[in-house]
Amino acid sequence: MKFFSIFSTITPVALGLTFMAASAEAFPGYKPTPRGIPNIRVSGGTRSPSSTSCISDPQAPQLTSIFPDDDLGYTTDQYPAFHWYMPNNNASHVEFNLYEVVSEDEGIFQPVYQTAFVPSSTAGIATLQLPNAVGLAPLSADNYYYWSVEVYCSDDATAVMMAEGFVELLRPDPLLAEALANSEGLDRAAIAAENSLWFDTTRALSDHLQTQPNDIQAIENWQTLLESIGLENIAEAPLLP
Repeated sequence: MKFFSIFSTITPVALGLTFMAASAEAFPGYKPTPRGIPNIRVSGGTRSPSSTSCISDPQAPQLTSIFPDDDLGYTTDQYPAFHWYMPNNNASHVEFNLYEVVSEDEGIFQPVYQTAFVPSSTAGIATLQLPNAVGLAPLSADNYYYWSVEVYCSDDATAVMMAEGFVELLRPDPLLAEALANSEGLDRAAIAAENSLWFDTTRALSDHLQTQPNDIQAIENWQTLLESIGLENIAEAPLLP
C-alpha cells in the first residue's frame, strides 16, 4: 500500500504552539516545520495521452495540492478547508478522501470522509470545506490525517491524476488561541502563517478573497504564501468559486 512507505519517513515532533505576533501589513510568508515527508503534492500516478484525455493541456501545471512540501500541515480548525490546483479539464468527477493515520508501522488508515463531485472546467484553485453538518466527527487533536484528490475522466475509469497531503490538528497555547479568536481576514492569516498553521492561513486568506476578490493586499499575501512553499507556477491562479 502506497501510504506505508510515505508515513514511515515522518519524524515525530512535539505538539503545541507558542504565540508569535505578526501583522497583515508585513505578511511573513509561511514558516514550515519540516517533517522529512517526500513531495507528494503534485499529481502522481501512471498516465498516458489517452488516459489524460480529459485534461485540456497536459503541458500546463498539473493537479497540485496546496500544501507545504516536507511538512504535515497544521491547523487549529477541527473542520479545516483543503485547497488544490485543478487544471483545465472536462473530467467526469473528482474524488476527495480523508483518512486518519491509525498505525504508521502497520499501514492502517481509517476512512474519515469521502465525497465526489464534478469539478469546474476552468483552471484554478479549488476549495473543499470539511463539513460539520453531516454527522462527521471533528478532527482529533494530536492525531494526523492523510488526504487525497483524484481526477477521473469517466465514471467507469481509474483515476488519471492524484495529489495528496497531510493535516494535523494542534492545540495552540492560550495566547495564540486568543489571538486567533480575536482576529479575522488578513490579520488572522498573518498570525497563522507566523505560527506555522498552514490550514488556518489558507482558509483565512481564501475566505477573505472570496468576499473581497479585488483586495490588492490580500492578493499579494496569497501569492507570497504560495511562493514561500515553492508554488510560484500557480501563485497567480484564480480561486474558484
